[in-house]
Formats: sequence, C-alpha cells, structure tokens
Amino acid sequence: MSTVVFYISKILRPILASPLFIALALIFVALVAIKAKTKFQRVMKLLAFLAFGCLTLLSEPFIATGLAKLWEYPRTEPSALSGVNRYTAIVLLGGSLDPVNSKPGAIEGNDSFERVVSAAELYRNKCAPRVIVSGGSGSIAFPQAKETPYSAEFLEFMGVPASAILIEDQSRNTYENAVYTARLLANIAGSGSPGGSPGISKGLPLGTMRIALVTSAWHMRRAAAIFKKAGFDFDPISVDSLVHPLEMPADFFPDAWALTRSTRILHEIVGYVAYSLMGRL
Repeated sequence: MSTVVFYISKILRPILASPLFIALALIFVALVAIKAKTKFQRVMKLLAFLAFGCLTLLSEPFIATGLAKLWEYPRTEPSALSGVNRYTAIVLLGGSLDPVNSKPGAIEGNDSFERVVSAAELYRNKCAPRVIVSGGSGSIAFPQAKETPYSAEFLEFMGVPASAILIEDQSRNTYENAVYTARLLANIAGSGSPGGSPGISKGLPLGTMRIALVTSAWHMRRAAAIFKKAGFDFDPISVDSLVHPLEMPADFFPDAWALTRSTRILHEIVGYVAYSLMGRL
C-alpha cells in the first residue's frame, strides 16, 4: 500500500503542488471560454494563446534541458585536471554566492555554487599557484554588496591559503571581469597598472600567461568569447550544467525550475548577441 501511495504522490505532486501548473491550466480554460467577437479580439486572443504556448513550452523540463544541451559548453571535470602550475592562475568568475544575504562565517550560496568549489579543487590539484576571484557587485540596489570577499572566505575554507587568493572586486559584468582580470595579470607579470578607465589594454602580455577560466557551462560560451577577444590564453573549465536527466512522469509537466533554466539560457543568448553588436566578443 505504501508503494502505491508513493507512486500516486509522485504523479500528483507536479499537478496539485505547482502554482505554475495550476495557473497555466486556469489561463488555458479562460482563453478557451472567452468568445472573441471582433477582429481585434480574435487577434488578441491568438496572441494570448501564443504567449501561453511559449510560456508552457519554456516551463517544460525536457525543453529546458534541450536548450541547455544546444547552448552550453561541454562540461569539464576539475578532478581530471592536474599538473604542477600548468596555469598562471585560476580565474573564478562571480555568480556562486549571494553577497546581499551573506555575512562573515555565514555564506549563502546559490545554484551555481559549483563554480567556487571547482576553483578550490583545481588549486588543490596544484594546477596553479593562485586563484583570482573576479566579481564586484552586479546589483543596482546593493552596489556595496560584493561577492569576492565571501568567495575568498569560502576558498580558504576549502583549503586555498589566503596568500594564494587575489581579489578583483571592481567588475560588474562579464566584460569587466575580463578588463580587470587583465590588469591584475599585468601586475603579476610586472607591467601595467590597475588604474585607469575600463577597457582592454592592448599592451598586456596576456598571451604569455595561460589561465583556467572557471564558470558555469551555460555562461561559458559568452565568457569564453569575451576573454578570447581580450587576448587571454585560457582553458575553459565549464561546470554547473543546466542539463538534467529526465525524471518521469514529473518532467512532462510545467515546472518553475525548468522555466528558470530556460530563462537563464535565453538571457545568455540575448547577452551574447548584445555583446557581439557592441564589439565585446
């Protein structure tokens, strides 16, 4: 009997316990019930059905996984990488922690936490003598809430000594990650200065230093294009994939996490196009 209850609960949960599914079902019923009498009303109803269909599809787990498979960089296993100082530095891009709700000793991570864990693993595998933590505040509401101090604290907790951690806390987006990381590497090489206005400095010896660029697989395509345009020599270390194995029957129903995954991929595609038009990649 308990097994039957278990299966029934797993089938009904994505239906009865999902506000998104219930809302979509009610929207569909309402659209079907509404009688469009004028041409304008028929056009509006058609547009509403199209919007409903797009939202439903983007909320389907198998659609989200399909988009991720098409967009993401191939996943890298940091545990498979070793070799004493094969890189000048491990560059960890921000996005793993929540600086607004974190405080010293009580760090709050998010679903991209694998980035910072992977950077620590690469350091413990002796892949590089230092980790550059790149990322200031990308928030308009909380410009002083910077992620890098918490990333550094967590890296220390994971076995990376403070002396091996370099903090770049000025960047607000992926392009500025490349800008300020380039200047930090220039200082390591004994040339250049961290001062000045944002922009890639053409004279930096980036080609002589190879880095391990660590970020999420769904973010890597845009990040890699930006860092390549900036002149970096790097290996893309893609972690934190949005590709999930399908779980039946739940994955046949719209799901809020699937909508989040689809939205994240679409955000990256729009960002890639925008950066391309701006000449940043």
